[in-house]
Amino acid sequence: MKLSLVREELATILNAALPVEASVIDHLPDSVQPPCVLVGWSDPWLKPSTLCAYQAAMEVMVVAQRIEPGGKLETLEDMVSSILPALKSTEFAVIDVTSPFPMQIAGVDYLVASINIMHDIGD
Repeated sequence: MKLSLVREELATILNAALPVEASVIDHLPDSVQPPCVLVGWSDPWLKPSTLCAYQAAMEVMVVAQRIEPGGKLETLEDMVSSILPALKSTEFAVIDVTSPFPMQIAGVDYLVASINIMHDIGD
């Protein structure tokens, strides 16, 4: 399977799972408008699983909001809670989910969590 198709498939699944106001971005943006998720590759990108197949590491960055005084975790919690069940019956295996942390994009601090995923890639 082409790697671009794997990334696009994950973006499609996420788009269907999230509320309408949340956007799914499957490329490297120069800025974001939360709530949104960023679909990308993780490290190591590919590792052999058999002589003819690989596992691709992917990362879904869930961006809830700008970090502000009195900010709330509910948006982030709700987005993660929507994504995990949507991935259960797919070929995307959830490895782990990080705790919330700050991430700077285009000079702005956002509240995010990372969902780390593996996907088998055949020959």
